[in-house]
Amino acid sequence: MTRQNKSKNGQQERVVLPQSRWPRVLLLGDPAKPRVKELAEELEEFLLEYADVLGVEVARRVQPIQHKADLVVVLGGDGALLATSHRMGRRQVPVMGINFGSVGFLAAVAPQRARAVLTQVLHGEGICENHTMMHASIRRDGKITMDTHILNDVSILRAWGSAMVEVDLTVDRRPVCTYRGDGLIVSTSTGSTAYSLAAGGPIMTPRVDAWVVTPVAPYMLGMRPLVLPGERTATLTVRGHAGFTADGHEEYHLQPGDKIRVAPSNRRFRLVVDSQANFFERLRSKLHWAEPPGPG
Repeated sequence: MTRQNKSKNGQQERVVLPQSRWPRVLLLGDPAKPRVKELAEELEEFLLEYADVLGVEVARRVQPIQHKADLVVVLGGDGALLATSHRMGRRQVPVMGINFGSVGFLAAVAPQRARAVLTQVLHGEGICENHTMMHASIRRDGKITMDTHILNDVSILRAWGSAMVEVDLTVDRRPVCTYRGDGLIVSTSTGSTAYSLAAGGPIMTPRVDAWVVTPVAPYMLGMRPLVLPGERTATLTVRGHAGFTADGHEEYHLQPGDKIRVAPSNRRFRLVVDSQANFFERLRSKLHWAEPPGPG
């Protein structure tokens, strides 16, 4: 069995695979990305000398993963990593994302580095980060209508044809404010570089255990992003019809009075990273962060 995660949020640790038997590896791939199938076949051939390959799935699926893998390798973009986090359920085994997307904060390993990083993992020298997840549920008329665990964020967006959406925010049952605008995002530190960042939210390192509440096109200039401690429980009450998304995958239609509860999750997402590209290096290379302006 892999070592149970007891480290703090975002802290790096060694990836420990079974020593008494060959590790079991599952390969997943996004069929929409060019060259995914070819690299998946190359990695399968490479892994057969060191591991038990449980399967190669180059398909878009939402069903829970049934394989009892020790390591999951995902070839695709961040969307494929998010989908995998939902498919894994309670299993907290290391996941390695090979980036075939446009940015790739979660799919943190470049294709040309895939074999080298896999070699490190198989020889006990691989590194993974532990990412906090959030537990989100929707309550309507006293009944739970949706319950899930989130790696990136939940979003409430105004319904088509509506001028705006109004959302009441309470934290640990204490009223905070009412947001008015196109919507509201609640993200983990992992999700702070996704939709929240595009809406003007702050960047947080994976080691920060916190939520970011980011309004989307707020009606009032004073409605700014809010950072909350990660151990708090937030409740969002919708005053009108709105749309809801979780990690950009699970969608739901909200009705007036629906309550979205966001709380800490007991799950962690164990992300294998390239030791040559830490979080700040990924910011610089993928977002060209803090680079000086070029010549006129």
